[in-house]
Amino acid sequence: MKYAIKLCKVATLLTVLLLAPILAAAHGQTDEATLVIGSEQHSLQERVMALEERQTEIYHSLAEKKAAGLGSKISGRISLSGLIELEAAVGKIEYAAGGSNSSSDLTLATVQVGLVAQMTEQIHGNIILLHEEDGADLEVDEAAVDLDFAPLFGRIGRIYLPFGVFSSHFINSPLTQELGETRETAALVGYGQKHFSLAGYIFNGDSEKVGEEDQIRDWGLSFVLTPEEGVEFGCSYLSDLADSDAELVTEYQSRVAGWSAYFALERGALGLNGEVLGAVKSFSATDLDENGDGKGDQLLTWNIEASWALDQIELAARIEGSDEFAGQPVWQYGLGASWSPWEHSTLSMEYLHGEFKSGFDRDEDGNLLDQRDLITAQWAFEF
Repeated sequence: MKYAIKLCKVATLLTVLLLAPILAAAHGQTDEATLVIGSEQHSLQERVMALEERQTEIYHSLAEKKAAGLGSKISGRISLSGLIELEAAVGKIEYAAGGSNSSSDLTLATVQVGLVAQMTEQIHGNIILLHEEDGADLEVDEAAVDLDFAPLFGRIGRIYLPFGVFSSHFINSPLTQELGETRETAALVGYGQKHFSLAGYIFNGDSEKVGEEDQIRDWGLSFVLTPEEGVEFGCSYLSDLADSDAELVTEYQSRVAGWSAYFALERGALGLNGEVLGAVKSFSATDLDENGDGKGDQLLTWNIEASWALDQIELAARIEGSDEFAGQPVWQYGLGASWSPWEHSTLSMEYLHGEFKSGFDRDEDGNLLDQRDLITAQWAFEF
C-alpha cells in the first residue's frame, strides 16, 4: 500500500516536471483561448446548458459513455440527443505459470439516447437510456431533476454520484473509474461560485452492514476548486466504498469509506490530469481479503494522463496502477490517438500494457495472471 502511494507520487512529480516547461511556454500564447476542463460545472445553470448541448454529466471521458451526444430541440422545451460507439479489440493475457490466451471481439459497445426537458428557468429534467452489448440490453442509465437557484443547485433522481472524476482521453476506462464509479438514486444539493463548488448527497446504498436495517444512511461530499482558467483541483468522499459499482462486497462487518483527489491542467493544446481513488482504511479480513494474508485489503487506484490536441487529432499517454484491487493490473501504461475527420464523429485507437501483482490476480478459471496487452479501436458518432 505505502509502496503504491509512493510510486503514484513519484509518477505524478515526474510527469509535472517533464511537462511544466511546455505548459509554461504555452501559457503566454493562450490568453484569449477558451479553456474548458474538469468534470463538475461551477453552477447548475452552466451544467444544464451543457446538458442541453452535449448531455454532459458529472464527469466525462474521451469516449463519453456517460454523455448522450449533442442535443437537438424537438420542441420548445425538449431536446433529444444520442451516442453510438462501435469497438474492436484484440487482447492477449500471459499467465504466471506459462502459456497465454488471445481474444478478439467486435461489439456495439454503447448506444445512448438522452432527453432533456426544460420545465422552468430553474428546473430541468433529463433521462438517459443506455444499451451496452456486454451489459444490460436497455436500461434507464440516468433519470433526474436538476434544480438551479444560483448559487444553490441540486439533483434528485438516479444519478452517477460525484465521487471521483475519471477524466480520460482513452477508450478504456481508467482504473479509478473501475473502482469508484457509483450510480444510485440520490438527493444532491450544492453551492457554487465562480472559482469553487461544494456538493453533498444522501442515498440508500446496496451494501449493508450485517444486522443493520435497510435505511438511508449513506452519504458523500464533493469539492472543486478552479483558481484560474485551465487549472482545477478537487476531492470527494463516499461514506461506503462497498456501494460503488465495483461490487466489492454486499454485506460486511465493518464499513469502509472511500476518498479521491484529482487535478486537471490545460494550456492551449496541452493537457495533464491525474487522480487517486481508494479506501480510507483496510476492509476487515472477513469481508475482503483477496490475497488471503489475513490483514484485509485496502484498495487504491491512480491514473495520470497527458494529452496533445492538434486540429482534428489528439494524442494521449497514460500511466496508472492499483493496489490490492483484485483482477486489475498493478501497473498499466499506453498510448492513444483520436481523429475527427467528420463533424460529430471520432475514430480512436489505443494500446495498453498491464502487469499484474505476482501471486495475487487470477482469471475466472483460477489461473494466476502475469501481464496483458490490449489494442482497442472505436468509432463514436453523436447526434
